[in-house]
Amino acid sequence: MDSHIRNPWKTLVRAILRAVDSGTLRRLIASLSTWGRKQLVRLLLVSLVVWLLGSLALYHAERQANPDYHTAFDALWNVWILLLTGPGDSPKTTAGRLVVMVLAVLGVAMIGFFTATVASLLVEQYLRRREVNEFQMNDHLILCNWAPRGLQWIREVHSKIIQDQKRPIVVIHDSPEDIDLPDKQEEAAFSDVYIVKGDPTNDVVLRRAKVQQAFSVVVLIDEREGKHADGKTILTCVAIRAICRGDEQPNIAVECLNPANRNHLRRAGADEIISSDELGLRLLARASLYHGMTQVYQELLTVGHNANELYLVPTPADLVGKDFAEVSGMFVRCREDKRCCLLVGVQRGSEMILNPISDQAGALKADDQLILLSRVFPNPNQHLPTAKPEVPAAPA
Repeated sequence: MDSHIRNPWKTLVRAILRAVDSGTLRRLIASLSTWGRKQLVRLLLVSLVVWLLGSLALYHAERQANPDYHTAFDALWNVWILLLTGPGDSPKTTAGRLVVMVLAVLGVAMIGFFTATVASLLVEQYLRRREVNEFQMNDHLILCNWAPRGLQWIREVHSKIIQDQKRPIVVIHDSPEDIDLPDKQEEAAFSDVYIVKGDPTNDVVLRRAKVQQAFSVVVLIDEREGKHADGKTILTCVAIRAICRGDEQPNIAVECLNPANRNHLRRAGADEIISSDELGLRLLARASLYHGMTQVYQELLTVGHNANELYLVPTPADLVGKDFAEVSGMFVRCREDKRCCLLVGVQRGSEMILNPISDQAGALKADDQLILLSRVFPNPNQHLPTAKPEVPAAPA
């Protein structure tokens, strides 16, 4: 009788051994792993082991005293129910009660892990809807690396007041599961955001993100690198410049961890270098000397409706040759237009001339850029709000 009862277990063990020897089980596990669900595979394997070992233990402990575990298949069925719903009838033996106590705890733990794993897979699937491998895009923005402050950066560059200049955003990061973006339906700012998985120092990844056709590239500090974060930023800049050759290249703006590395970042190809610590200290210094100045800088750095900001605009052909004072007066006399601006300075090559004195700026040149303070974006495709100087009437 005992040999007859044990036959099902021998059959099950032999089937598992044959599957392992033939490679069937290994191929199954490999296929599940390539499916990208390693956590789920491990959980299923652990559940299978717990189920089989628990059934075997209760079968040996209870088969003489409990008809629910009289056969191997009865043990398998009852342990399966125990793991999913908890213990039912009390075991008849002390050993059986101990096994049931352990299985009850393991069952609760496995159900919790299973729920968490499925939830994470659903989140990953949601994120993969934004992940792309190949696409066609031009004049887009690229964000290299990821940090929680990237959410606010996306909100700023996709603000409602700059809809005319709204550009698609491509985020390059080697761990897309770390990027938790709001739903497109909840925030319109995230409706045109895509993710490319990979290291931004890798040429293949940069080409996949179409860095050659990008309008701007922003490189955030990779906080995982610690004090060596600027080193990765330098490598990213070098990789971008090695790919983007020719006259039209994307502007590269980078975060700098250590201001002492500014020259290295500049030589690596960074166009604009921002050090949060350095800017913060300077702002604190201004606030300590001139109370209330933080509100001024906050206004200038905030993208919002009716918020004044500084813009760089190419000099229109009809203003070339005029001096700074004359052009400033042309903007001042045109105050009725909601697009009215104030001329603050001139960007000439790498030199920035703010509030020039006398003829310091000289005559405006064709390649100059005007620094304008405005509530709305001064579209260079439209005529700037300037009033022509009044011509005095001829004497009678």
